[in-house]
Amino acid sequence: MLSIKSVLYDDRIEKWKIEPKKVHHHILIYVTSGTVIYELLDQVVELRQGEALFIPSGTSRSCHNDKDPHQKYSAHFTSSGHADTLLDPLRENGCFTCKIHNGNYFKQRFSTLLLQWFNRTPGFELICEGILSEMLGWMIQDSHKQRSSAIKLDLMTRLQNYIVHNHCKAIRLSDLADYIERSPNHVTKLFKETLGQTPIDYIHQVKISVACELLKNSKMTIAEISDHLGYCEQSHFHRVFKKVTGLVPLAVQKGQPITLLPLPKIGR
Repeated sequence: MLSIKSVLYDDRIEKWKIEPKKVHHHILIYVTSGTVIYELLDQVVELRQGEALFIPSGTSRSCHNDKDPHQKYSAHFTSSGHADTLLDPLRENGCFTCKIHNGNYFKQRFSTLLLQWFNRTPGFELICEGILSEMLGWMIQDSHKQRSSAIKLDLMTRLQNYIVHNHCKAIRLSDLADYIERSPNHVTKLFKETLGQTPIDYIHQVKISVACELLKNSKMTIAEISDHLGYCEQSHFHRVFKKVTGLVPLAVQKGQPITLLPLPKIGR
């Protein structure tokens, strides 16, 4: 269960500062204006408007205003039993911070929590604990999304490196899937979500970029370049080349200017 110890609202306090000390309770913080600087363990966290921070109990913390006073909500609380276990994702790295995507709603919930805490009408404890549980739940979901995004970024970086360093081979979708130990469908979905294109289109784009350099700066024939890049048939190489560049290989070889689109970046 969660047990709230205090709920506070700091409203543009001049020269606000807290000296280093261990916190005795968990703290959930949400900044609504300005920037607050926290020093937690070995890291410095600049908490800006619209960002939330979870500090586990026992953490050494110091903090102060940035250049100007800030506004923020904070809730100090303890956890036990199953509720404490559920908070594990927020303290994997000592603390957790994130940009709250539904910021207006989050601010409204913290405001209601503050009012209920001060009004103390019958049932306020249950209401306050419910609101706090909801806000922590949103942050736990955000922590899951951050870990998922980090995994996708790592997998895509590995796949792009594999393609670039094996562009002379006939790369199949199954090769990519085997390389990262995922299914072909997973690889296709990963490319579409992160780059906005299929893995096959990306492979061709890499190969044709190399082909253009060879056509302009080497003495290789078009047939040799096609074979070098792993195209089984020269006619297939011609079709792909024209699809990617809008030109035929011979035109580029003869010096016709060409501007290739840059390879797509992750998170486009």
